[in-house]
Amino acid sequence: MNAEKDFLDGKKIALKKLENASNEDKVDKDIQPLLEIINNFDEFYTTSSCYGRTALLELPNIGNKKDAKFLGKWHRTIDIDELLNSFKNAKKGQIWLLSQSPIIHIIAKSSDSAEKLLKTAISCGFKNSGIKSLGKKIVVEVCSTERLDVPIGDNGEIFCNNDHIKLLVDISNEIITKSTMKLTKLEKKLREIN
Repeated sequence: MNAEKDFLDGKKIALKKLENASNEDKVDKDIQPLLEIINNFDEFYTTSSCYGRTALLELPNIGNKKDAKFLGKWHRTIDIDELLNSFKNAKKGQIWLLSQSPIIHIIAKSSDSAEKLLKTAISCGFKNSGIKSLGKKIVVEVCSTERLDVPIGDNGEIFCNNDHIKLLVDISNEIITKSTMKLTKLEKKLREIN
């Protein structure tokens, strides 16, 4: 009985946090319909999510996320000019282009419901999904394999020619496009079983 109460209390808190974040424009708008579907299930609630993004990041050194600076961040496809314009604010540190597929963390009420959700996510193309915790909270991570992390400059200078930058932008856009298709497929599949 305590596990049920803990789950319901946790869901109530998470949904309130999501509502507040949404009101403050801190939730990717394109993923909100999917989050609503997941949160409407009795046996799940979401704790964090990202629609997928392309980002230009300036890092003082590898692994130093704390002092990293976003030069540009997009939750959609981009063009080469947007990326090149974002370089203007680069000053000191390595410049990395990142393109990341969506990620959603979901608390499941039971290991059975976690397994069903995991199988559904994998069937929709989220092949890198897994159960991250089986402790007090059962955490399912929904994510895909598509990803690009590449250094392209240092201390405000680009080391790639325009052809290479165009190739990287094309790959980034393909990751975002594939991610959107997978999210749409997952949303449809969850609607069918809810």
